[in-house]
Amino acid sequence: MKSISQALLASLILLFTFCGQRESFDVVVVGGGPAGIGAALAAAESGAKTALIERDSRIGGTTVQARVCDIGLFYAWRQQIIAGPAWEMVKEAVAQGGGSLPDFSRQEYDKWMESCVTVNPRVYSRVAEETLRKAGVELFLNEEITSIKRTKAGWKLAKLHCRELVDATGNASVAALAGAERVKTPDNERQPGSFFFWLSSKGLEFDTNQVIANWNEAIEKGEVLPTDVHVGIAWFIRKGGGSGCYIPLADNSTPEARAETNRRGIEARDRVLAFVRKQKGLENVVVSSCASEVGVRETYRVVGEKTISEKDYLDGIVPEDALSWSYWMVDEHKAGASARLLFHEEGKVGAVPLGAMLPKGVGNMLVAGRAVSSDHGANSALRVQASCMGMGQAAGVVAALAAAQGCDPREVPLEEVREKLKKIGHTVPVND
Repeated sequence: MKSISQALLASLILLFTFCGQRESFDVVVVGGGPAGIGAALAAAESGAKTALIERDSRIGGTTVQARVCDIGLFYAWRQQIIAGPAWEMVKEAVAQGGGSLPDFSRQEYDKWMESCVTVNPRVYSRVAEETLRKAGVELFLNEEITSIKRTKAGWKLAKLHCRELVDATGNASVAALAGAERVKTPDNERQPGSFFFWLSSKGLEFDTNQVIANWNEAIEKGEVLPTDVHVGIAWFIRKGGGSGCYIPLADNSTPEARAETNRRGIEARDRVLAFVRKQKGLENVVVSSCASEVGVRETYRVVGEKTISEKDYLDGIVPEDALSWSYWMVDEHKAGASARLLFHEEGKVGAVPLGAMLPKGVGNMLVAGRAVSSDHGANSALRVQASCMGMGQAAGVVAALAAAQGCDPREVPLEEVREKLKKIGHTVPVND
């Protein structure tokens, strides 16, 4: 009996010792949205031992949680500008979801939505997770990073250690933990979020003019907010809901801010439903489907070695360290006003330089996705999923090469980065 107890004790000691050890990776990506997916796949395909940490139980970010299913433009002027492992994953998700890709050979600048790729969020999340695991990426779901520590060899966070870190949180929250500076657009200019929910109202008959008059009266009485439906209440009801509900000052940069934003989203949804059910002919309408959370467009942006300006983005300036393309209009949503839309001139495409992904003053780290170093206008375009995937792939390759060479991302020769990007199928910007 004594020998059994001693053996059991020894086993428990070994188990606790093993569990206390930190697993080591070449690259850790934080955030499982489009930028994080691109970064993790690219790093793994470049030979790096890679982990991805995601705060939710599912991979996909805004596409899945907020059901923003139109994920952007992978082609510009009928030429593919965003390719590589993330694009292959998107194609697989579209195919498995029973969808089809747009006819990119017919792409026209004034019909940009016709070239936008659409995915089924449930299928997309499953395919993304399968693709990441198949690539050898180790996934850590339901993990919120609240602290990190600098080490001689890189970074220590949660139970992981890595040489290079990619912040794909959308808020530069990990970069901030490392001491990086962030900026935030003033509240009166910051883009609102959107809450997607659908109503069982299609095909029902109602008096359009009366509903509009009742809506305006409800706004005056404070029963609803003008932002609750900003696209026209009658049109919103007829199409069965969906897009059209703004949530001002939407913020998901902390768990507390995320909870508060989602609470306000639910309140807006319930105000709209209560109003609709008071209208003649719409008494039995219910919410038939609803996103899990509010889609956030803009919070913090990192202060990088370079900052992408709206002018340079629209002018199609290609910096010497440009590593990925972005083709989406300046798309600045405004609560209580029409969106500000500015399009590229024919043949021009926006570019993302490496310097915009390097947090100023912080080594062994890159920031990819919505929080890339950019001004307010440029950020309204760069935030779109397809663009985030492209810069994620670029960040993943740089991180993998830096880890392999034992250096800071700034020290990796750009030609090596570009060659590795080409090998994984990524479209590298060139100056014509």
